[in-house]
Amino acid sequence: MKILKKYEKCIFCGSSKLKLCKQQGYTNNFYTNSIKKDLLLDEKIFKKMKVHKCTNCQIIQNSPWFSEKISFKIFNQIYGQHNRNWQNVINFFKKGQIPDHGKLFKILYNNLNIRSYCEFNAPFMGLMIDLFNKEYNKNSNFYKNIFNYSLRYLSSRQVAGKNNISKIKKEIEGHKYLKKLKNLKGKINSKEVIKKSLIVDDSYLTWSYNDNYESVNSKALASELFDIDIKHFNLVSKSKKYDLFGIFNTLDHTHQPKKILDYALNNSKYVIIYCHSDENLEKQHLFSLTEKFISYLKKRKINCLNLTSDIHKDLKSKEIYVVCSKFNKINL
Repeated sequence: MKILKKYEKCIFCGSSKLKLCKQQGYTNNFYTNSIKKDLLLDEKIFKKMKVHKCTNCQIIQNSPWFSEKISFKIFNQIYGQHNRNWQNVINFFKKGQIPDHGKLFKILYNNLNIRSYCEFNAPFMGLMIDLFNKEYNKNSNFYKNIFNYSLRYLSSRQVAGKNNISKIKKEIEGHKYLKKLKNLKGKINSKEVIKKSLIVDDSYLTWSYNDNYESVNSKALASELFDIDIKHFNLVSKSKKYDLFGIFNTLDHTHQPKKILDYALNNSKYVIIYCHSDENLEKQHLFSLTEKFISYLKKRKINCLNLTSDIHKDLKSKEIYVVCSKFNKINL
């Protein structure tokens, strides 16, 4: 099986202007240790990976890096569950904790007229939970119940290998929880519900088929909880328009990042990008954006505003939050 592949062109812009970075050190972490163990690899495999910077768009990327087949295995088998994605939704529905983006949601909600919102690939990493919290009654029992009912309803449909009696019981159970869900959702608090969508692309760099919790996939649960439209990127209408498009640590988890960002910029009034910006690229990532990536966007005549220092978030690592727009000036 081919483990490594050379990525000789920039994964974002396609440029051949990749320059070898001076700093090539790295440290093992939770992910790289598991990758080595599960794939029966030794330390030499990571030493072969060299960090390069694209002098055109300013991203950094590893080359060589894992082949498509191996990277798909990493994100769907070795680490098929997007742990942080799931922790966000569990912390909210069980503990009432909103995902930590500082004051970002307040700034965007108070200054932009958001009637339609779309997010890319991971449904619990961005603002879906904030919007849900805004729409429904803020009651801990309500949140716990709607989460548990959704899980129970979806898991009730898993009847493979069951005998007929068990299948009938599961069917009755499923309808019971579906009825409970409909009753709860009737207690909506807002007069106007924001139209929410999720676009997915099933990239070999993203968590997809095995992103499950208690046998329920994250996208299925998000659809049930948030009543969102889920569309595959290859099938989404190019005429679809949004007020805000959120890309939360997912642009570096697709094999077609420029296509995704261009779609967002062309179809949304505003785009919020949240990403890592540490130039010490970890070996579980093919590439990462940098702060200088903002300069590249500005050269493309994209309006940008770096909100990182304005949201007052206690950053645990180097990250950036930037609002972009192809059509509007940004005054927040």
